[in-house]
Amino acid sequence: MAHVESAHLLELALGNAGPGDDDAEALRHVQHCERCRDELTMLTRLVTAARTAKTVDLPITPPEHVWLRITREISRERGTPPQRDHPSDDSGTGR
Repeated sequence: MAHVESAHLLELALGNAGPGDDDAEALRHVQHCERCRDELTMLTRLVTAARTAKTVDLPITPPEHVWLRITREISRERGTPPQRDHPSDDSGTGR
């Protein structure tokens, strides 16, 4: 059997395996294929982490001064003038 497709492994990691022959065959393959087993293990860990995440674990939006600094850095690297979509930072602190 060819390697199990990543989308199918994701469905298995999500717990969406059914009684069908396709899932049973995929699980048999995973038992003998290190590559597919490793991918399924990684996807299962990812699903578990996502399902157990708490609100405090979620990222917060960075403050405006962070976005301004990122914009200036990108503009400097590209040699283009900074965009004026955000208010200019006139504090002189570089933040």
